[in-house]
This record gives sequence, structure tokens and C-alpha cells, in this order.
Amino acid sequence: MTKDVHAAQHPIIDSEKVVTFPRGIPGFEKYTTYLVYHKEENDLTAFWLESCDQPEITFTIVDPGQYGLSYDLELTDEERDLLQAKGAEELGIFMMLSKREGKAPVLNANIAGPVIINPRTRIGLQKVIRRARLNTMIIQKE
Repeated sequence: MTKDVHAAQHPIIDSEKVVTFPRGIPGFEKYTTYLVYHKEENDLTAFWLESCDQPEITFTIVDPGQYGLSYDLELTDEERDLLQAKGAEELGIFMMLSKREGKAPVLNANIAGPVIINPRTRIGLQKVIRRARLNTMIIQKE
């Protein structure tokens, strides 16, 4: 009897929790499928996008509304077709966070690159907003 080591290292992933980014994420274009999972901490919800092909590639995304921010985005026809969106109300819009290490860890939010996901089709994209290059710091209180 043999053991399938490959299967043990790569458990079956629930397809309902996978989002496809047909264009990839800027800088990571060759990785197009991501497992989405979340965790609630301090009354805030963070989601993680973990590459199905390279699990060490993981992005943290959050609802901008948790930080008092909102987007008024216009999608191009190409973006709307890619997301297979019937209307803007069915799309989820998220900010990608990055953590800067140091004496006091700081989270940076990429406001100019919202992640847009259609939960019905499980298709996403990261939209690059060219009119402004904004980032905001979210300071973690202890």
C-alpha cells in the first residue's frame, strides 16, 4: 500500500472558496486562483487571498467601510465583462493591506488599488486607479 504524499500536502480545496483573477494581481500575474478565508479580530473582519499555486503568496484584504472609507468606482466595459457583473451592487470592494515591520508594526492600505470581487461568479480583479496615488496608514493600537 502506498501513500499519496502529494495529496497529503495539498488537501482538496473547496471550489466555493476560490476566486479567480483572470489577469492575476499586479506583480503576480501568473498566479490567478486564490483561496479566500477570513478571521474576525477586534470587531474587524480581514480576509486573506492565498494563492492556490504558491500558498506562501498571501494578501490581506479588508472592507474599506470598516475604516470609514468608500469607493465611487467606474468600471470599464471590459472590467464589467471580466467580472460578469450584472450590476455594481453585487460586487465586493476591498482594500489590500501590507504590514511594515519595525518597533511599532504599521499597516498600510493600498487605496489606489482596490480589489473587486463578484461573489456570484467568484471572479476578481485589482483595479489600478491612476488619477491618484494615495495610501493611508492604519496604526495598530495596543
